[in-house]
Order: sequence, then structure tokens, then C-alpha cells
Amino acid sequence: MCGISVVVDIERQVSKGGDDKVRCMMHEELSSSLDAIAHRGPDSRGIWISEDNYVGLGHCRLAIQDLSSDGEQPMHDSESEIHAVVNGEIYDYEKVRGHVSEEFGYVFKSRSDSELVVALYKHYGLSLFQYLRGEFAFCIYDEKTGVVVAGRDRYGIKPLFWTRARGRLLLGAEVKAFAALGWQAEWDTHGLVDEGWQFGSGTLFKGVQKVRPGHYLICMPSGTMETREYWDMSYPDHQQQQQQQQQQHVDRRSEEEMVLGVRTRLLDSVRQRMRADVPVAVYLSGGIDSSVVAGMARHVHLQTAAGGREGAAPTCFSVGFEVPGGGDGALDESATASRTAAWLGAKHHILPVGEAELADNLEQAVWHAEHHNQNLNFVGKFLLSRMVHAHGYRVVLTGEGADEQFAGYPMFRPDMVRGEDEHHHPDRVAAADDTMARLLDQRGSTACANVPPTVGRELRAIGTARALSAYQLAPAYWHPSLPAPRPLETLAAGMSASAKFNMQHKWHPLHAALYVWTKSHLANSILSCLGDRTEMAHSVEARTPFLDHHLTSYVNSLPPAVKLRYDASTSPATFTEKWILREAAQPFVLPELYARRKHAYTAPMLYRVGGPLHRLYTRLLTETNVARLGFLDWQLVGQLPHQAFVLQDPRAMRSLNLCCQWIILSIRFNMPPAC
Repeated sequence: MCGISVVVDIERQVSKGGDDKVRCMMHEELSSSLDAIAHRGPDSRGIWISEDNYVGLGHCRLAIQDLSSDGEQPMHDSESEIHAVVNGEIYDYEKVRGHVSEEFGYVFKSRSDSELVVALYKHYGLSLFQYLRGEFAFCIYDEKTGVVVAGRDRYGIKPLFWTRARGRLLLGAEVKAFAALGWQAEWDTHGLVDEGWQFGSGTLFKGVQKVRPGHYLICMPSGTMETREYWDMSYPDHQQQQQQQQQQHVDRRSEEEMVLGVRTRLLDSVRQRMRADVPVAVYLSGGIDSSVVAGMARHVHLQTAAGGREGAAPTCFSVGFEVPGGGDGALDESATASRTAAWLGAKHHILPVGEAELADNLEQAVWHAEHHNQNLNFVGKFLLSRMVHAHGYRVVLTGEGADEQFAGYPMFRPDMVRGEDEHHHPDRVAAADDTMARLLDQRGSTACANVPPTVGRELRAIGTARALSAYQLAPAYWHPSLPAPRPLETLAAGMSASAKFNMQHKWHPLHAALYVWTKSHLANSILSCLGDRTEMAHSVEARTPFLDHHLTSYVNSLPPAVKLRYDASTSPATFTEKWILREAAQPFVLPELYARRKHAYTAPMLYRVGGPLHRLYTRLLTETNVARLGFLDWQLVGQLPHQAFVLQDPRAMRSLNLCCQWIILSIRFNMPPAC
């Protein structure tokens, strides 16, 4: 796990043959850029610049696999024609490494999994992605052809951004890496208002794009650039399945076979992610996702420890949010996590997080996230990662991705009903939609109601798409000069034609919902604010067994009914989320977790007047700071502190969280007003 910073002189401003002064300047710029993301790689750093100064590669290393200097980057092939910087982990690398060595006689210089990227590109070119298993972001410079390739893993676990500045293409693991390379931060109001940051390739910053999950960016010697997709999710043809059921040609796999298929693949995924030259810990909540990961990690260790049981369970770390006034105890799952840890025989460290800790660390957490979040749970993750680092760990396993694969969120329920009862029982669909609307309202959110008919058809009118827009800022708070928000148009425009066709004509609505959520909120919020950015802020690499594509491809092939059990015969209808995961996890978790309903990882939403957050927000939310943003209406935004703290309105608190985090970003990035 590492940080990368890359410069490509796409306008060929320096004549071939190079210039020592330019070379020295580029080296200094890359060094300063790496300083900005040094938290991603504190162990060593390296910079390589081509002889003609066309490409500069910078890398800072967090050593996990092959701790020797042989694993340092940038990496090069034996002919010094292929040069690469790699961030992430490649799994099953010994098997692939053996294949490349035997098939092509490639001689590896290190035991680092990152070197596989160089070897695979050398022999497979742009087809290398099919051999990569894991979470990664990398940049390759093929000096022989003059091509630059920047690729990102299938689910967007590892970040990779790009922009242009001073006639150069810049690539980096974090946006802050660009500041030393001649880039000036500006707000992208489209990214904000229409949620281009979530539904497209954009970000909060004008001109800064993401390399999208499952894609790579290729830059030709002419300077032309193109983004290409190398992988996408797929699901069974629901219409075809319905016809087969009518003809009694049903899926012949028994539920027992499906459960075993999930269990076997998840266990292998955990096993792959236990491989490291440093100790591996687990982030443990009170839910089934992280608990089965911890249970399987213990199982793997027992299998490989020559029968020894002592120390078999991985050390676990949990966060417990302290609720102001002793309110909703469901927000603190640490007691359940403790029972799991005790059952596993694991060491368990619990980090209590109160309002003071949230207020003291919010600004730094936002700076590392480079993003906003309506809930302050990401600050808890930021603090937990700091605790993990303090205990000497730099690798953790997490449960992210399970809800997206196994339909764990409540907002998926209406789309499950839509697939089963859309034609015969529309009243059930309406009832499910109404229930979801009430749930969102209780959480202080308002779902997007005005959906253009064409967009509704493109998205098959799935409720999850509307729910995704529920956490945006209410339209009234935007500056009057801005157009009305159109987030669902952004979502539809950002999807490929084949994906929209499949959603409309082939996939079950639940699968369409899982696809949309995975491509948007998982990739651009959960894996960012609650994943890489808050973990790597403290030099901690998180590994996500549920997002192994060997597992997810199998899970995607399964019928919707084994993911979200729906029983319409009861009143009201009942749902069992993640049914098949519960069955697969049963041997590895406490019995209470098998039956436990999902509890979201969330920080408290309401806080007292005069408390640490109230004081912080009063300092941040001033008319001057709001004017500095340029895209908010002060007359309305200025009322949010009273509504949130005095009137205890959770909707106002969500909006206030957003506004204050934008102010933090505007100050830290020194951005001019947007309007």
C-alpha cells in the first residue's frame, strides 16, 4: 500500500534529450507532492524521471510484502523499458508469478506483489487486468511505445485521480498531491449540486477526475487520452429465468450448494488477504460482516499454525460511539463486538469516541478524506485507524462490501418487491416505497422526488436510485444563481449504454439496485470516506474480502431470493437481508449474530447546545466563510445551527455537517469562491 504521484508532459514542452534545470524542477515538484501524501508511505520513497523529462514517477512506500529494499518503487523491467508505480495489493501473486516465470522466463527482482504489474504488462500488454486479483491503482510508462497507462481495481478500493495543469497530465493517489505540481484547487459546482462526485467520474474539484473502478486511462504519445473499461458487474437475465421457471427449467443448484459456494469463496478470499510480512488485524463491529471475517481469519490461522491454537485469533479493534445524554444505545456495538472477540479468543481493543473527540479531529479527518459526509462516522474510522497504527499494526481486514453483494441495506427492499410483485401486486410495491420514504425521513433525509420520465425509464424506476440522492443538501440551501439539482440525470448519464439496457430489460430490479449502489455510493463514499482515506491517513492498509471478484462474480450469479428473503404471506411482509451470507457464516459467528438484524455504522446525529461540536460549528459557519464558498445561500444556511442544536432537527444537522466540511476544505485547499 502506497502513495503515487505522476507527471506526464503531454504537450511536450521540453525538447527531446531533456534539460537538467527542468529535470531538477520536476524532481523537486514530485518530492513536494510526495510530502503531501507521505502518510500513505512512510517507509521509503523513490522518484524516476525519463531521460527526455516526458514522464516523472513518484512513489512513497508502506512496506507490507517483501520488506527489503528490493520492493522499493518505481519498478522497472530488465530492459528498463517499462516503468511503474503501484499502490495496493495483488493476491494469489505467487501462483501468477510462477506462471509468468515458467511461461516467459521472466526473472523477478523482488518478492513484492507489485512487480507482477510490470511482468504482466510486459507479456500481456493491456490484457494484464484479467490476471490481477486484489485492490490496486497503478501507473505504467511504456518507454518503447510512449504510452502511459493508469489503471484502477474493479470496485474502486484504491483511489486514483487525474487532472491537467501547465500542459501536463497529473495523476495521484490523493488530490492534495497535485498542489505541488502547479494545480490550483477550485470548486466544481456540478460535482456538488448534481452529485457528479458520486454518480460520474468527477470530484468536488474542477477539472479533477477519477479513474473509474474497472477502468484504465491510456495516454498516447500524441497527448490524446482515452478511458476504457476492462471489467463490469453482471447478473442473470431475470426475464429469461422467469420463462424457464414457467417451463420448469429452474436453477438446478440447491440452496445448500449455493451456501457452500459462498462459504468456500469467502474463506479463500480471507485466506488470500491474510498473506503479509507484517501482522494482520481486523476491524470488528457488532455485525455479521466483520464478525465472519474475524471468524474465518481465525480458522485460516488454525489451519496454517501446525495445530497450535494459542494466538490463533487476529487482534480486533472496535469503535464505540458515546451518545450524548445516554441516548440510542444501538449506535454503540462494542458490547456485541466484545462477545464475538471473547468467543474467538481474540485480543480486543475498543476505542470510545465522544463528541469532544469528534470535534477535535473533524478538520483533520475532512482534510484526509478530501470530501464531505453527512454523518460523522468517518471521524470515528479516522480515530480507529490511528489506534490501530499506535498498536503497531499496518494491515487490517474489514467487512466493507458485504451489504452491496448480499442486499443488506433497507433501501433495497422496495426493489426486491418490485421484481416479485410489480405486475400482480402493485400495492405491495407502493407499500414498500412508503415504508422506505418514512425511514429516510426519520434519518433526516429527503429522497429525490421529481424524476424525469426518461431518466426513470433508464433507471427502471428503482427506488434505490432515488434513495441515493436522499443524502444531498436540500435544494433550498444552494445559492439562488445555481440551477436546480439533477442528480439522477447525472447518474443515468454516467452509466454505460449496456448497463442501462440490462437494467431495463434483463436484470431483476434488486440486482439493478445493487449495481447502481455499488457503482456510486460504495465506490465514491464508503470505500473513500470510510475506507482508504481515513485508514491510510495513519498508514493502515485495509483489505476487503467481500470485494474479491472471484467471490462477487459467483454471488452476482445467484438468485435475488437467496440474498434478500421476502415473505409476502405475512402482514406486514417480512425481509431477511443477507440470507445466504448468514447461512455461509454460521459456523464462524456467534449464534446471536446469525439472527441479528443489520445495524448501520453511524455516529450520533444530535448534540447539545454549547458542546464541542456546537462551538466548532459556530466558529466555522460564519457569513464570511459561507461567502468564501460561493455556492450556498447564507440567509438559509445561517439558520442551521439553531435548527440543529436548539430544535434538535436531524435533517438540519446533516446539512450543517456538509456545510462545515465544505468550509474546512475551502480553507485547507485555499479555494476561491465558486460563484
